[in-house]
Amino acid sequence: MEAMLEVLGIDPESESVYAALLSGRPVTLDDLARTTGLPPARARVALRRLQSSGLVGRRHRRPATYIAIDPEVALDGLLLNKQEELHQARLRAGEFTERFRRAAATRDPAEVIEIVTGTDAVQQRSDQMIRNVRHQLRVFDKPPYHDGGLDPNQAELDLLGRGVTVRAVYDAASIDIPGRQQLVRMWAEAGEEARVLADVPTKMGLVDDRLAILPLRAGSSPDPSPSFVVLHRSAVLDALSALFEALWAVAQPLRPSDEADENPQALSVEDQLLVSLLTAGLPDEAIARQADLSYRTLQRRLHALMERAGASTRFQFGIHAAANGWVSGVEPRTSVSGGDE
Repeated sequence: MEAMLEVLGIDPESESVYAALLSGRPVTLDDLARTTGLPPARARVALRRLQSSGLVGRRHRRPATYIAIDPEVALDGLLLNKQEELHQARLRAGEFTERFRRAAATRDPAEVIEIVTGTDAVQQRSDQMIRNVRHQLRVFDKPPYHDGGLDPNQAELDLLGRGVTVRAVYDAASIDIPGRQQLVRMWAEAGEEARVLADVPTKMGLVDDRLAILPLRAGSSPDPSPSFVVLHRSAVLDALSALFEALWAVAQPLRPSDEADENPQALSVEDQLLVSLLTAGLPDEAIARQADLSYRTLQRRLHALMERAGASTRFQFGIHAAANGWVSGVEPRTSVSGGDE
C-alpha cells in the first residue's frame, strides 16, 4: 500500500503498522511483526512513534497489546496541527515577502534587470521561472527558436496539469513551421488558451505579475549565444503586461469551438478555422497547411465563403464575418426596427 501520511510526520513503516491495527481488535507486537513483515525491533519503534502521535493505544497486559485510535479523531487532530503550522508558515512567508518588497523599492534600478546569456543558461532560467508560476503564464511565441522550435516544453505541460492558466499569442510565422502546429494542438488539448497574430513584436514570457523574460536583441536570425533580459517588478513590467493584454484582445483564437452556434449564419468547425486564420492575417499558403488542405481546395473553400457572405473583396468579407459572428469572440450584429410589426 502506498504511504500517504508522511505529510503528517508518519513514516511509511509506521503507517503500515497503523494500517495493520485498523481491524479494531487488540494485537500483540509479534502479531504485528508477522502481519507487516517487519522485524520485531522495528515494529516496536513504529508503535512508539504512533503512540506519541496519538494514533495507537496500549493495553497493559502480558503480553502487551495495541489498538488503533479512531482515525477520524486521531488523524483529524494531526491535520489540524499541520494546518496551524502551515498557517504560521504562510504568515512568516508574508513577512519575508513584505520585507523583500520594501527593500526592492529602495534598491538600485539596475537591480530590476537581470541579463542571462547562453542557450543553456536561458533555458534553465526560463524553466525555473515557468515552474514557479502561481496563477498565470502569458506568452508571446515568435521565431527564431534556439532549440529548433519543436521541444514540447514539459514545464508548461506540468503547469497546465496543475490547473495554472496559460495564454499564448503565436506569431503567424511560428505556427507555419513544419511540426509546430502539432505542438500547438497538444498544448491546446492540455488546456492552453491560444491565439494567433500576423506579427507578434517579440517573444516573451510573463510570470504572474512578478517577472518577464524576453530577448535582449531583436531580429529574425538565431543568435549563436542568445542573451535574454529578466525583468522584476517595475513600470516596464507593467507596460509589458498591458501590451500583452492589448494584443490578446485583437488576436484570433487558434482553436475553433467544438459546438455549432445557434445562429443560423454560423459556420462549420472547419470553416470557423479558415475564417480565424484568414482574419489573423496568415497568407493563403500557411492557411492551407494549417487546415490540411491543398492550395486549390483552400481557394475553392474561400471562394464559397465569400459567395455565402455576398462579398467581392476580402475586406468586405471581413466586415461580414465580424457582423455575423464568424470571427471568434465577436457577437453577431442585430438590427433593431424602429416601428411596430
